Amino acid sequence: MDYNETVNKVMVLLKEKEVCLSSRKSHKDCYETLGLYIKQKGVGYSDAVRDEWFSDMKNELPRQRLAVWIQYVYQLEEMDATGKVSDRRLYLNVSNYDKLTVPWKQDLDMYLDDCSCRYTVRTAELTRIYCSAGLLYLEDIGAHCIADITYDVILKLMVSKMYCTDDTRTLILNNTARMVRFYGNKGLCPESYSLVFKCQVYPHIGSIPDFSVENQKYLGDVREAVMSADEFYQSVPAFIRLLESHGYVGTTIKLARHSLTALYLFLDIHSLGFRQDIMWIWFAEIRKTMGSSWLHWRRVLKFYEDYIQSGDIHSDGKYKYAPTMFDELPAWCREAISELLDQKRREFRDEGTIRSYRCSCTRFCRFLIGHGYENFSQLSPAVIKAFATHDKHASFQGRAGCFVAVRAFLRYLDEKGYTGTHDLDKCLMPGSAPTDKIIDVLSDEQIERIHLFRAGNKYHSPTELRDIAIVLLGLKMGLRACDILALRFQDIDWKKRQISIVMKKTKTQITLPMPVDTGNAIYSYITIGRPKTTTDYIFVRSKAPYGKLTGKICTKALYRILPERKDVKGGGFHVTRRTFATNLLRNHAGIDDVMDALGHRDPTSVMQYLLLDDERSRKCGLSMDCVGISPEGGLA
Repeated sequence: MDYNETVNKVMVLLKEKEVCLSSRKSHKDCYETLGLYIKQKGVGYSDAVRDEWFSDMKNELPRQRLAVWIQYVYQLEEMDATGKVSDRRLYLNVSNYDKLTVPWKQDLDMYLDDCSCRYTVRTAELTRIYCSAGLLYLEDIGAHCIADITYDVILKLMVSKMYCTDDTRTLILNNTARMVRFYGNKGLCPESYSLVFKCQVYPHIGSIPDFSVENQKYLGDVREAVMSADEFYQSVPAFIRLLESHGYVGTTIKLARHSLTALYLFLDIHSLGFRQDIMWIWFAEIRKTMGSSWLHWRRVLKFYEDYIQSGDIHSDGKYKYAPTMFDELPAWCREAISELLDQKRREFRDEGTIRSYRCSCTRFCRFLIGHGYENFSQLSPAVIKAFATHDKHASFQGRAGCFVAVRAFLRYLDEKGYTGTHDLDKCLMPGSAPTDKIIDVLSDEQIERIHLFRAGNKYHSPTELRDIAIVLLGLKMGLRACDILALRFQDIDWKKRQISIVMKKTKTQITLPMPVDTGNAIYSYITIGRPKTTTDYIFVRSKAPYGKLTGKICTKALYRILPERKDVKGGGFHVTRRTFATNLLRNHAGIDDVMDALGHRDPTSVMQYLLLDDERSRKCGLSMDCVGISPEGGLA
């Protein structure tokens, strides 16, 4: 802005409009004071300089004069931006209400009559002032009564420059929104119009003309929808109640309302119905408006996607967003792999094993596609050997594990008639040979620290109560992490002090006595540390959604009590089960007793624990003479 030139234009306009001499003098005083401030600062006119000057003038001018001078400054900005100053901004001695046309006055009067029974005199007067200002802006856009309001009109109002402070702009928009909502409730305009005014919603609505060409074309070709925009918006309250039932509060609930309201307005403005693909296209296009909170938005939308598909959300809190390599395979590969995985599930294979099979088979199929294969009937020993030669892994064990899954896949393809050549699985080398390792167990000092952790602090946090209960179940009862996390209330018989479960890995039903300290730790967690939730799993997430725990939470619990275990290779939670079995052996328990306590079916799986029974291992020692070794120099 050329400050002096713009001031001269305004002063000339005031004279042309025959504004009174006192008002022109007041304008001149304002502009001279601001001009002197700018000169002292040694900078040009800017919004920042203007706001600094406003702040300084608050302490020097009476409130009423300051309000008038602020309007004078915005007249300058309007002149600089448009080359003129509108009459409604120029004549400040005439109220905005008096500047309204008759239709708008009638609409505003009806709204104010309704407000009069709820508002004080001062609040009603402020409502009239700010609504009048908002209606004047609507009139500039081309809306001359409530019936003229459309989405297009409101969107133009939201982006228009009002030449006022941010606080005043907010008050104008909020009061105008309430008036629009009032007439929406009366059926004189859609109720959704008032939602556009929300400052948390408007920036994220999005506009199709601003989308990528590809997405514009896709949305232009959409015909069928899962539900209409109105049906979608009507489902939001039930979805919010579901989130609350899972323990969500505060930010997540507010964000769910804001994000789904923005999506509804996008659908309604562009006459689209709800579809999941439309929702994700919209999210991808408006993601730049969300800043660092886009991850939270994505999670909320994923919750809603689950809700419309199943009526609930996944309480384990894990979601897949980007397509995997398996998803990108052609149909002939995905179908065969999916059939094999279904078979493995019917064999009660763990989900970790299923993922391993899917990953290995995907690697194999990607290799085939890279070599021009279009179906499995083209398979030959040559391509199997080529895969074995070129497939890279970080370790021999990883390579062997991959080949185990691929051999199973090749056998399945042979059995189902996908291939014309039999016994292709024999082209891959067998797995790695079994190895014996020195078994790692907790030391007596570490076991003592676990007990001190439980007894040493009377006021444990909920997470600490959960940690000690989980660790004691592994240490005192030998339960695997998967069985601990799957433990339910009905599995514990408190009177008999025992736990009965079907072990996830072996499908063996087992009943174990529950030590007193373990039972007390579980009870403390349930009564003090466990969040209130309807799930019957004993151990649940400490934050919403309060569902079953997953992943390495048991290992993390052990690490929080014994931090040094993080540096031990293979030092995960299973060490508690090995320590439990080892202590049984050291206390002279028989192999059958250890098998029963661990839920094992095969005695060979228990033999590894014998390596740590130092006392009985010494009895198995052989003299050097027995093996034909003569010590040099004699025995010391």
